[in-house]
Amino acid sequence: MAIRLLILDVDGVMTNGRLYYTSEGESFKAFHVQDGLGLKLLRALGVRIAVISGRTSLALKARLDDLGIHDRILGAKEKMTGLRTLLHRLGVDAGETAFMGDDLIDRDVMQAVGYAIAPANAVADILEIADFVTTQSGGDGAVREACEHIASTLGKSLSDGLAGGPLR
Repeated sequence: MAIRLLILDVDGVMTNGRLYYTSEGESFKAFHVQDGLGLKLLRALGVRIAVISGRTSLALKARLDDLGIHDRILGAKEKMTGLRTLLHRLGVDAGETAFMGDDLIDRDVMQAVGYAIAPANAVADILEIADFVTTQSGGDGAVREACEHIASTLGKSLSDGLAGGPLR
């Protein structure tokens, strides 16, 4: 298996899935720093990183900018359309793509790609179709674990990503 692209859902994968709102109606989310470094190291190994999310927020955009993830489809009503758009834009085949999702809205995309990943706390239907299930929950290091797993399928370690110099 040669994964060239990892696409992530956000809520329940990059975050714990909880939505927090201030009294002014602003939303905010918590992201795990080890997930972020894992994504940067995996990208340094040559794997592209993208996001498809049904939601959009300033917090999410800021985190993706911080991580250098510019390939993104936010506010996606139908994730399969987002998948087709990303694959076409990036010139990557679905068979060379991994997708990490946690809930029923992710099922079609997980079945369409070459490798499906789920965090430990995904819903049962998603756990059943996943090729790999992390031991960590979404927002609690699951993305980092998925990055380590993908690196190992490439015959590498995430620490090999440090050899390329400073991470962007």
